[in-house]
Parts: sequence; structure tokens; C-alpha cells
Amino acid sequence: MKFSWSFILLTIFFKSFAQTGGNHVWQFLDLDFSARSMSLGSDFIPLKDGDINLAVSNPASITKDMDNSLSMNHFIYPAGINYGQLAFGKNFEKAGTFVGHLRYVSYGKFVRTDASGIEQGTFTAGDYALGTGYGKQLNKYFSIGGNFNLLFSHYESYSSFGIGADIAAMFYDEKSNISVSLLARNIGYQLKSFTSKNHEPLPTEVIAGISYKFHHAPFRLSMVGTNLTKWDLTYNDPSLKPTIDQLTGDTIPVPRASFIQKAAYHTNFGLEILPTDNFFIRVGFNYQRRNSLGVIDRMGLSGFSFGVGFKIKKFAFNYGLGIYSAAGMSNVFSITTNINEWKRKE
Repeated sequence: MKFSWSFILLTIFFKSFAQTGGNHVWQFLDLDFSARSMSLGSDFIPLKDGDINLAVSNPASITKDMDNSLSMNHFIYPAGINYGQLAFGKNFEKAGTFVGHLRYVSYGKFVRTDASGIEQGTFTAGDYALGTGYGKQLNKYFSIGGNFNLLFSHYESYSSFGIGADIAAMFYDEKSNISVSLLARNIGYQLKSFTSKNHEPLPTEVIAGISYKFHHAPFRLSMVGTNLTKWDLTYNDPSLKPTIDQLTGDTIPVPRASFIQKAAYHTNFGLEILPTDNFFIRVGFNYQRRNSLGVIDRMGLSGFSFGVGFKIKKFAFNYGLGIYSAAGMSNVFSITTNINEWKRKE
């Protein structure tokens, strides 16, 4: 219980650092780096089933079964941007299980020009997070975990360096198939800023999630609440003014989001279908993504995501598709294996 109260106090403390777009450094930390998470609506944290890819985002789900587990996720993003994640788990008999990871974003190659447009060569830009996570089982139901990350970015001749941490707690009841998790992520400090004396805050965020697997049906439902320390995530255009109805003369106020809409901006939903132990189908819905990025009058499947997963011998493959808007989508491919299984064959 001591940890629970500490976590609640930590959540309240970081309320003043609630995330809003464009106000923080290293926004790439908000990206999904797992094919499974992407296909389930993003920020998927409420599950503990030995998946090392989920353990990077939620260290409370780290287990000793991840010993010598190795995974790679690679995203093909709009505009030629590529990013991904490498992860490796190692269990030490006395110390416990650690999961090391590298998250990277490559923005590609750019043409450098002077003020008059004359080309002067090319340059690259990228973001990186190198870290390690540790998880501990407290008792039959509760576990905790944490990540420590080294953060680095370079854009042309500008660079930045800092440190970050994630703290997580999880409740999992194997008998009822219910998982609940709470995560405070991106707690840290920018040690070296892009320009002198201009230190920027990290995109600190509190997330909570719950999942339930039906006992007699191959379905797992999940719901994740994001940005729990900032209530209104909607955008209000400051240029809009009240108008006058030409027929009645009544004043028409500027449209504002309703209570339900504001609540929906915090929720991601996921459905995982498990017809066999080696094949999975996934569907997700992200309301904020649909309303923030969807093109008006051409919403289509904006905000929806889909994925499949399957296991063949010693490998697990996952594919995810995130649809942002009519203008673009993201594809991600994942492969996972465990070196211990190869050793047993030998």
C-alpha cells in the first residue's frame, strides 16, 4: 500500500506538467514503438503475458520469461520517416530481470541551402532513446517497474541530451483474466538544450489501462486512458467569433466540445481476437487521433488501427496498420524470438 500512495502522490505532482502538443522536447517519446500496441489503438499497457515489446512501454509487465528474448519493431511512417525499437531481456538469478532497449527515429536526409537558396550539401536528423527497465513482482497480484532512459537528438548542427524515467504499477489476476495498469512516463530533464539557456520540459504523461480476456470466448477487450492530468485536450480556434443567424437574429455561439467529447479524447479502445495460441487478429480505435488528424468530410477510417500476429516455430511475427487520416498511415513490422529456445534445440 505504501507504493500505491506514493504513486498517487506522484501522479498529482506531475499534473502541472500535463502534455500539450508543441510545448515539449522529444515528442517522439509519445510514438508507439510496438506493432501490437499500434494495432490496439496505441499506448497499450494493460497486459502481462510475456511480450517483451509491451514491457518496454510498461516495465511493470517485465517477467523472468523474457530472459534472452530479442525483438525488433520497424515503422514505415508518412513522408519517408522511419523509426523503430530494439529490445533484449536478461534475467539474473539474484538481481532479477532487466530489459534493455533502443528507440530511434530517422527523419531522413535534407538538402542544406543558404539564405538565397543555393545548395550547400545535405544533413540528417534523428531522435534516440537508449534505456533499461526493471520489473519486480510484489505478490500474487501486484508488480512494479521502472525504466531509465538516455535521450539524444541531432538536427543538422543542433543537438540535445537528457535523461528520462518511467514508473509503472500493475494488478493482474490470472483467475479472472483482468489486468489493470498505471504508468507515469517521460519524467526527466534536458541536460543539454539545442540552444543555450533554453531547457525544455519532457512530454510527461500519466496513463491508465484495463484489459479483460473472456473465459469462454477468444476475445480480449481493452481500454486505455491517456493524458489523465489534463482534462481538455480539444482545440479551440481563437480566431472564431460568435455569428448572427440572418433569419432569427439569434447569436450563434462558437462550437465547443461537449463533456462526452472531452472524455473521449482520453480513451483508446482495443479488441484482440485469439482463435488459436499461434494466431491473433487486432482492431483498435483512437478517438483523439480521428478528430485531431482526420480530414473534414473525408474521415473514412481515420483513428482506426488493425493488425495480425502469428507464431511460426521459434519466431513471433506481428504487423500493425495505423490510419491517421486520408493523407497518411503508418505500417509496422515486428519479429521476436527467444535465444533460450535455440539453445534447447542444440
